[in-house]
Amino acid sequence: MEALYTYPSYLDDFVERLIERGWLVHNFDNVADSEIYNFSNYLYNKQENGVTYTIYLDLNIYQFILNAFKKSNPKQEFRDAIALVVFCQFTEIELDPTYAVYEKVNYRKDDEILDEVVSDLELFHRINNINNSSMVEFASGDINTIIPAESYAINPNVIKQNLTKYRRLCEWDSLYLIVVYVIYVAQLPSLSKLDKLTKVVEWMIAEFRLSLVGITFAAIYFSGNPMKRMMKYKVLDDPLTKQRSAFNMTWDLYNLNRYFRMWTERVPEQEGMFASGDKVFNAVLRKSIKVQQTSCLDCFQGFLPEDIVRYLEKITSKPNEHFDRVYDSPDWAPAYREELIRKYEALTGIEHSGT
Repeated sequence: MEALYTYPSYLDDFVERLIERGWLVHNFDNVADSEIYNFSNYLYNKQENGVTYTIYLDLNIYQFILNAFKKSNPKQEFRDAIALVVFCQFTEIELDPTYAVYEKVNYRKDDEILDEVVSDLELFHRINNINNSSMVEFASGDINTIIPAESYAINPNVIKQNLTKYRRLCEWDSLYLIVVYVIYVAQLPSLSKLDKLTKVVEWMIAEFRLSLVGITFAAIYFSGNPMKRMMKYKVLDDPLTKQRSAFNMTWDLYNLNRYFRMWTERVPEQEGMFASGDKVFNAVLRKSIKVQQTSCLDCFQGFLPEDIVRYLEKITSKPNEHFDRVYDSPDWAPAYREELIRKYEALTGIEHSGT
C-alpha cells in the first residue's frame, strides 16, 4: 500500500542540521545515517505495521533540551535539540530520558540532587508535550525562549523512590570494573598500545567476563588513532576526582550496554535509537553495532592491524578453547568481582566506590 505524506517546510532545515550533528545512532540494516531522518518511514511503519519507535537520550542531549528553557542566551546545541524534539513529535517517536536521569543522580541520595532531578524531569515532559509554535520558532532561531506546557503531572516521591531503589543498576558494577582495569592497563609503562589491548581482552576472558562494548572501547582507545577525551582519568588527580572520572566513563559503557539489551531483547514491533552529543560514545556504539550485525570484528580493521583483529576474533569467538575461565568456575560470584574492584581501585589510586 502506498501512502503520501506532507510536511512543513521548516523540517527540511531541521533535518539538515540534525544530520550534520550526527547525534542519532541506530541499528537498522541497510539504512544510511542520512535516511534515519526520513519522516515518512516512521509514520508508515507505525500506521501500517504497528511499529513504535523510541529514542533514548544521553545526558548531553537531555541537558540541551532543558537548557532551551533554563538559559537566557541559547546556544545552537539547544536549538538543534529542540529541533530533534519537533521532529520526534511530527514522526510520533517517543523520547526516553531514563538513562540520562539515572546518570544525573549518579547514585547520590541527598535531597538537593533528587529535588533537582525531579524538577528537571517535570520540565522535560512539559517541553516534550508542548503544543504551540514556540518550539518551531525557537529551533528556527526566531525567538530565544520556549513556552513549555503549564504543568505535567508526576509524583515526586515515587520518582525519588525509584531512582534510589537499588544500590547499583544491573551490570553497572561489572562495567565499572572493566573501566577501572582499562585505566590500570593504560598506565603500564612497559607495554605497547596493542599489547595493552590484547592484555585487556585476555583479562576479560580469563579473569572476568566478555563485554562487546568494553572490547570496542578498548580497541579504539588503544589503537594508533584514539579519539580525544576517551580517557577521562588523570594520574595527578585526587582519589575522589579519579573516582568521578571512572564513574563518568562507566556511565558511557552502561548506556552502550543498555542499548544492546534493548535491541536484542525487544519485541519486533518496538524499535529504538540512541541520541548522544558525545562523539566517543557514538563511535563506540556504531562500531559495536557493526560487530553485532556481522558477528565478526572486521570493522576493527580500519584502525587495528589485521593480525591483531584476527587474534581477538579467535579468542573471543571461542574463549573456552584458549583460556581457563573464572567465569566458568565455582569462584565466580559477586564477592570475586568486589575483590577485583578493590584491587584495581587501589592500583590506580581511585577512591573505593563502596560497591
